[in-house]
Amino acid sequence: MGLTGKYLKGQKKRSLLTIFGIILSVTLLTSIGTIGMSYWDKLIRQTINHYGDYHVSINGISGEAVPKVKNNASVESAGVISREGYAIIKETNEKEMHENPFAAPYRYLNVKGYDANAISMLQVQLDSGRLPKNPNEIVLSSSSLSLFSEKPKLGDTMELKLGIRKVASTGEDKKINGLGDFGWDLDEAFQAQSQKEYTIVGFMKPPTGNWSSSYIFPAITFNDYKTIDNKKKYFVYVKMKSLNGIQKKTETIMSSLQLGNAEQGSAMQLDKDNFIKNVRIEYNNELLKLYGKSIYKGVNNSLTLAFVAVIVIIMICTIAVIYNTFHISVLERILQFGMLRCIGATPTQIRKIVMQEARLLSLIGIPIGLLTGTLFMKLLFYNISLLTLGFLNDMRMVISIPILIAAGLLGLLSVFFSAIGPAKQAARVSPLEALKSTGNTKVEHITKVKKSRFVKKLFGIVGQFASRNLQRNKKRFRITAFSMIISITLFIVFSGLVDFLRQATQISGAQYSYSLSYDGPSKRIDDTVYQHIAKLDAVQQAYKYYNDQVEAIIPKDKVDPKYYELRKGRYVVAEGEGYRTDNNFLTSYGDNGLDALQFKLTAGKIDKEKMNQENGVVVLQKVSTNTESGKQLIIDQTRFKVGDRIKIRATNGDRKVYQTVTVAGIVDQDLLMKGYTSSEIISFITTSEVYSKIMGIDAYSRIFILANPDISNQPITDYLKSLNEKDAGFNYNDRVAEVAQAKNDAMTFSILLYGFIGVIVLIAFLNIVNTVSTNLILRTKEFAVLKAIGMTQHEVRKMIVLEGIFYGLFAAVIGIIIGTALNYGIHVLFAGALDTAWVIPLDSIGIAFAGAMITTLVATIWPMYRLNKVNIVDALRREN
Repeated sequence: MGLTGKYLKGQKKRSLLTIFGIILSVTLLTSIGTIGMSYWDKLIRQTINHYGDYHVSINGISGEAVPKVKNNASVESAGVISREGYAIIKETNEKEMHENPFAAPYRYLNVKGYDANAISMLQVQLDSGRLPKNPNEIVLSSSSLSLFSEKPKLGDTMELKLGIRKVASTGEDKKINGLGDFGWDLDEAFQAQSQKEYTIVGFMKPPTGNWSSSYIFPAITFNDYKTIDNKKKYFVYVKMKSLNGIQKKTETIMSSLQLGNAEQGSAMQLDKDNFIKNVRIEYNNELLKLYGKSIYKGVNNSLTLAFVAVIVIIMICTIAVIYNTFHISVLERILQFGMLRCIGATPTQIRKIVMQEARLLSLIGIPIGLLTGTLFMKLLFYNISLLTLGFLNDMRMVISIPILIAAGLLGLLSVFFSAIGPAKQAARVSPLEALKSTGNTKVEHITKVKKSRFVKKLFGIVGQFASRNLQRNKKRFRITAFSMIISITLFIVFSGLVDFLRQATQISGAQYSYSLSYDGPSKRIDDTVYQHIAKLDAVQQAYKYYNDQVEAIIPKDKVDPKYYELRKGRYVVAEGEGYRTDNNFLTSYGDNGLDALQFKLTAGKIDKEKMNQENGVVVLQKVSTNTESGKQLIIDQTRFKVGDRIKIRATNGDRKVYQTVTVAGIVDQDLLMKGYTSSEIISFITTSEVYSKIMGIDAYSRIFILANPDISNQPITDYLKSLNEKDAGFNYNDRVAEVAQAKNDAMTFSILLYGFIGVIVLIAFLNIVNTVSTNLILRTKEFAVLKAIGMTQHEVRKMIVLEGIFYGLFAAVIGIIIGTALNYGIHVLFAGALDTAWVIPLDSIGIAFAGAMITTLVATIWPMYRLNKVNIVDALRREN
């Protein structure tokens, strides 16, 4: 131990280089673990916010079954909800019915009783006030307030006549789906059954995106369910004690209730339409997937294998970095080990010396690596907070003790495995051979050095020297090249992983600030309304929205085979050389919409005049969908190309004759979409003139508005409200807060991913510089010999630069091949959960190649500067 300590103190530079390698490796492990935990934490909280903090829900069970579920041995906690009844806010008046013949007869409050667990699990979001704490308190949807004759305020009391909805023509009770926030008919009546007084204690955020939200408004009161009404239906949301075998445990619960034939499904967002027939089981797969416990085994296995593969790659790269440092250290100390052997040291003692060095260096490097990794992440998250306008946008740094322990242990294992090979090599040193050689200037035994005429012709005799040096020092060449190959491989693999995560988590949904629609009998918004909106300073852009369903004949060879296998039911009506389909829409966003769509084209171009002449359309053909096994697919529905012709016709009105449209361009995402649409329709986007020609109408009933983020939106909302007050047919949707949140989410995610790539690039750069520089510095005596026999300083520099170029070329080619292969392998592993089209990562390959060349050249600067100052005689006398 004393000898090891003295050596490390005597060789401070070499020891520091080794410690630096360990620090880098542990920093990488700590950073990756912290990023992973932080992002996982964000995903879980985000998923809980959208889908609820429960594992499985059992919907529509009788009262007597509720305690059986709650008291089941496998259940940790359960939240209970029941429908308390509907109450009429206002009756739809004659003017509204005239403007919109499809309007519901009433505006309803749907009052539901939540217990404390249900309120917590289903993440009730408040705009103001507080949650209810007793059965006499109620929380209203903020979107319902304007419908009351007197606008309710916090603290007000209100009398509600609670009752049921009936089918007016038959007198039967209306069948209610799910919790009852969705679905209405023209043929319905209301029957009051009880009256209750409530105190208003809060207003909650309205649901988004459901088609019933203008007529049915949720309201929540409190119910502890100490007494259960056996005649009522209840909705029980369950958290299991253990997620292992969750499907089997749920089936056991249902079996005990004699409900084994209950319909099963996956949890949907709580503000989306959800139809339930009788008793229904829903697994919260979005949440379970994050815990690796999805009921879809293929998804679980795919994610597990993919993440194990990523960890293994990190481990291999970590071991390679540290092994490289130890190996160089041992190679340059052959003479010293030979001396120790001459004075009686055994191979076992030599091995112990190297391993003791590894332990001592680990005790120094690993804690520092854990600290630097944590500080680096702290700095990254601080920058995220600044760039997202002062708040972390729900992204928080999670410092996990298990992650730190795991990073430390993996770092220790990496050092141990890295030191084994060099320790064995040091133990095999023959005393005589070690003393005969000069240690670091030892040349491997070679019988023939290949001459390259191409290298000589291109770079001259100096280039040939550089090429031969790589051949005569094969071990050193392999070590240095191996380090570079690992770095390049690491960059390509993780760049691919970042691209995959970007696709997997891409924010979807239309990204507009406001939408104005008109549901009156004319189904037409007057152009004066559009002109007024477009002129408002607060409006950045406004798009007229024309949209209607069309039938299309899709040629058989234009249907993506993979999508066809998945959705054969869409292609069953053969007509001519193709399939007649009705899941198509002809859309126009006006001329300014086509201008904006230009930037999203993946093929073709937008020429409005030509499109008007040829009935040109831009085809949206990529879609995000799920298979029955739970795998998410991002896939092309069709394989149209620019110039293809498609027959389409209107499904409504008199124009039912097929007309031919020409594909002018292809897009993967719609104009207002961030991400891929999950609606499995084919959209043909065109000019308003072509739309009018094919559909026979030039009316639009919707306007999408993008607000100027630098100006107050008040003029927009004031104008939209005034339209609604003048004409009940006008309705508008405010999505400003939601879109701002989505943009901040995207920015946070991008910074996080690029910060991670930054860590990879930094470590790869420092690793290559460390390896190449150390290699060149340790050959000081060799370069002195070349100078002594007549090589000029300029020629030595040129030779060193050429060696660096040869290193970079060799390592780049091998690293790119291996990295691309591993990139594809991880893509295949992830395909069980998310299947996207794999493409060769040309951008990453280009960056990796350029980076390898630049880095090797940078790595030669310091050694050349140092060699310039070395005296030839001193260098020949000195041992490294």
